[in-house]
Amino acid sequence: MPFTLPVRRGLAAACLLVCAATPAKASASPRHDALEVSIIRTMNQTRAAYGLPALRTSFGLARAADAHSASMLRRNVLSHGAFSSRLRHYTRARRIGENLAWMTQCDPGSVVQMWLNSPGHRHVMLSRSFKRIGVGRRAHPGSCFVTADFSTVH
Repeated sequence: MPFTLPVRRGLAAACLLVCAATPAKASASPRHDALEVSIIRTMNQTRAAYGLPALRTSFGLARAADAHSASMLRRNVLSHGAFSSRLRHYTRARRIGENLAWMTQCDPGSVVQMWLNSPGHRHVMLSRSFKRIGVGRRAHPGSCFVTADFSTVH
């Protein structure tokens, strides 16, 4: 029996090593990439021009937005779906909103300008009650899906 304990420890160590070396596949990224940061920066510059405070990034909203953009890309469909119930998995905020974009190229200025040109999207992006944001972008050649999820603080 003295042989069993060292074998178990060795197997446990090997399992931990394999688990640590294997990249995890998450359904949503918790961080914004450089293009997503640029979209947020452009939105905040636009909000500042209207005398509104900057939106602060939210880990939960970033995950929600990224997961939704990935889903839209996979299905090749632009749709909010049941965004209220979907976002409730990521935030407990009292009020939430969402803007979507589907373009041939991911360009932050074009995305924000498109939202400004649409009364409904403009209303969400320039809402004083929204304080937090998460942006998710997924693309393949010729197609870029962007989701911006907004919320109050709580």
